[in-house]
Amino acid sequence: MLISALPRLFRPLGLAIVLGACTLSDSAALQPEILNANTRHDGVFGGEPVSFDALVERTSLPANELAPAVDMVSFAYLRVDAAEPAERPVIFLFNGGPGAASSWLHMGAMGPVRINAPQDPAAPVADGQAPLANIHSLIDIADLVFIDPPETGFSRIAGEADPGRLYTVQGDADVFVRFMQTWLADHDRTGAPVYVLGESYGTIRAAAIAGRLADSDPLDGVILMGQAVNMIETSQRQGNVLSYATNLPTLAAVAAWHGRAETQGQSIPDFVDTVYDWAMTDYLSALIRGNQLSEAERNAVAQRLEAYTGLSAETYMANGLIFPKMRFLTALLADEGQMVGLYDARYAGPAPGPGRPYQDPYGPVSALIPAALEDHLSDTLGVSLAFDDYIPLSRAVSGNWVYEPTGGMGGPFDDYDYTGMLEVAFAANPDFRLMIGTGRYDLTTTLGPARYLADQIQTGGGHVETHEYEGGHMAYTNPDALEAFSDDLRAFIAAPE
Repeated sequence: MLISALPRLFRPLGLAIVLGACTLSDSAALQPEILNANTRHDGVFGGEPVSFDALVERTSLPANELAPAVDMVSFAYLRVDAAEPAERPVIFLFNGGPGAASSWLHMGAMGPVRINAPQDPAAPVADGQAPLANIHSLIDIADLVFIDPPETGFSRIAGEADPGRLYTVQGDADVFVRFMQTWLADHDRTGAPVYVLGESYGTIRAAAIAGRLADSDPLDGVILMGQAVNMIETSQRQGNVLSYATNLPTLAAVAAWHGRAETQGQSIPDFVDTVYDWAMTDYLSALIRGNQLSEAERNAVAQRLEAYTGLSAETYMANGLIFPKMRFLTALLADEGQMVGLYDARYAGPAPGPGRPYQDPYGPVSALIPAALEDHLSDTLGVSLAFDDYIPLSRAVSGNWVYEPTGGMGGPFDDYDYTGMLEVAFAANPDFRLMIGTGRYDLTTTLGPARYLADQIQTGGGHVETHEYEGGHMAYTNPDALEAFSDDLRAFIAAPE
């Protein structure tokens, strides 16, 4: 989950709703006992019965010039009867934040069990349910290692050391690289195909890891879910007209979902293609021309925007032919007193107002994660640590993050070439591959920038693929999207001959 993508108005409440609050004092005080657990289980994954070991492990990393000593706690699922275990693919998975644990990918997408979110966004979300067996996990074809960054989950900075550069892009990537190398060595997997799957801020981390490993241990592939690598195209700074063109297809998809767009009978995926083609040509050209447009030309663009997004042409004329996606949250269904969800705009709920604070309509789905994880850790994995010690998201981390080398809290909004780190990985390994997945109704990391990223990578050589799913930022909470995501991952890991 990408915290920097949220406007200041939404950050405090949004985080508390989506991931639960964790204060600075909470994070600093927590020093749980560290555990190691190994249990054996059976499941059906990819249609195949599989026996697997579930490992909860502590990995201690010494201090270096970038970070203090840390104790990393990971959750791994390893198939027992693999024919050639040393050559079996390993996928390292992590979420974003920065400062988020891996609980979303663990319990929402790829763990052996998952939350039970309804397929219909209008259906009530029943809490208190036990996790479901996750037949879409990849345990049949790959070993999965879920990593919680230091000061999230059960992972901690050792002792009371200063974080140093741990809360920076490169310091964070260095810790992850060292963890991965240590884990592979400890489990006799140094010759295995290695992939990383990052979500949201975790996609920037994945790019940084790929770049750092390019000269020594090149990755076989990277999967970006809800990508933020080219966040400059997603952030919609006032002067960045490209970002309004790349984001328009998501506004159109959301409007179409809620019956506010003129799709001319097209399916939403086809409609998105139509809007993207227009946005990146005629619309972008109009935004670049700006004051050179005649009144008739401006009106024509505004009328097209009304048809595509459901907001009036007058609104666009009054706003320079642009409309920020964060204002779109409350504008689209304003006539009904409703707002759409930030993380999944298929969901709708009461708009904020006097005595009614902002609440993301997707919040009830988010609330399923902690309870399901606690159930899984205690009842299945035999974890004895108090779940109160588990930090789903640390404000101490996110609030002190520095997006070097530009510095400060400008973060991905600064002009740093995160994409270049993927270019280095492609250059180092001609077989390196990149998969990019995006939810059509995600208003944080939108589908247009993902397409643009794929089109702009210079060294990909046809080894870049994009997929769009019927959901939001965590599209996999839609069971149909999870199945599609799993199928795409299986094909990606299998690789073409």
